[in-house]
Amino acid sequence: MNPTETARYTGPDDATGVTAARVAGQLAFLTDWLPPTPARILDAGCGRGHLALALHRAGYAVTAVDTDPEAVAVANALGVDAVEADIARYEDDPFDAVLFSLSLHHTADLTGAVERARTLLRPGGILVVDEFAWERADPATAAWFYDMAAVLTSTGRLTPGTDGDLPAAPYPRWVGQHRDALRLHTGTTVVEAIEAAFDIRTMARVPYLHRYLGDRLSDDGPGVPVFTALTQIERLRIADGGLAAVGLRLLARPRHF
Repeated sequence: MNPTETARYTGPDDATGVTAARVAGQLAFLTDWLPPTPARILDAGCGRGHLALALHRAGYAVTAVDTDPEAVAVANALGVDAVEADIARYEDDPFDAVLFSLSLHHTADLTGAVERARTLLRPGGILVVDEFAWERADPATAAWFYDMAAVLTSTGRLTPGTDGDLPAAPYPRWVGQHRDALRLHTGTTVVEAIEAAFDIRTMARVPYLHRYLGDRLSDDGPGVPVFTALTQIERLRIADGGLAAVGLRLLARPRHF
């Protein structure tokens, strides 16, 4: 499956939208990494449940948790088995896989979340992480992100945000936003927490900025070509060395003490 396909994810409101395109991109690598259906999957930090829904429709037995009650309500309305809970203290029967999708970098109890994921896995289970390593951005990458955000905001394609202007110093803005304002864990910190409880088997640096901007694109048909173009441009610029890859994906197996 390539990043623009939406097979097996055909909700009436999102089959042609940006959300479906983003989820299809995640399914493209999850299909190779997750155990075969109907494996039992925990989506830890599920947000509004779109990825959990796609995994459910693909044949997985999915349970989803999130600390945001509004997000959990939306996920339940989609038909996802979602629970309001903090993964660090979540209790359940063992899972074949635990998935963290863009949730660990802002988790308050990072160590607790990772350790709980380890105890929630059955023997032979796996941890799959899809993350944002913001600290890997260099000045050129930060400038590209804010330039794209400014253009898309000025044309009405992007909902307004704190990055809709053109900062004179984009890299300090990037660091200040992610380290100081949002207080996000770095990708390095996330990896170190995982290595304390797991053996990492696969790790890859991947594009991410198109997803970051895609969060604020209108979730409709006209938004999809913009998202697709951002995806293609980011991949090309990473390939030719113009941008840093700030996405992080890894697969790990629990270490038994």
